Amino acid sequence: MRSRSLIITSSAILLCLSPVIAAQDSSLSSPLIPLKGLELTETFDGKTMDGIYKVARERSGTNKFTESFNSDGTTEYFEGPLVDKGQWIVRGSLLCFRYDGALSGGVSCFNVYKAGTCIYSYNPANIGTNGFPINDNLWSVKIITRGDISTCDDLTS
Repeated sequence: MRSRSLIITSSAILLCLSPVIAAQDSSLSSPLIPLKGLELTETFDGKTMDGIYKVARERSGTNKFTESFNSDGTTEYFEGPLVDKGQWIVRGSLLCFRYDGALSGGVSCFNVYKAGTCIYSYNPANIGTNGFPINDNLWSVKIITRGDISTCDDLTS
């Protein structure tokens, strides 16, 4: 009877841990580390980031962009011929943006993770109940801090 109880308890523990184990079984060469609150602010505050979208943007014909995150909460965004200014803010575990010009249209927020020097942004709809992306390859944007050597994996759609 005791061994049966041990088996049931062990099975329950494994079921509870399976999301954590799945989150660690990643297609990335480095594990994703979630950035939240102060860590998120420190990662972006006063920095210029160079990044890519998965596919070229129809509005500019490119998938490459640069964004500067000023300490006063303003941002300057460059994507091909497109230039825009806006605001950035950290809301708990989300990095949120609102733009003033061509990109205006409300607030957009993303969950942000770091793997090596690479920073991946995910739509919150693609985050599982364990706090990690349901699929590492569902990133919206990947960026590096200007001047860093990229450790980004070349993930595909």
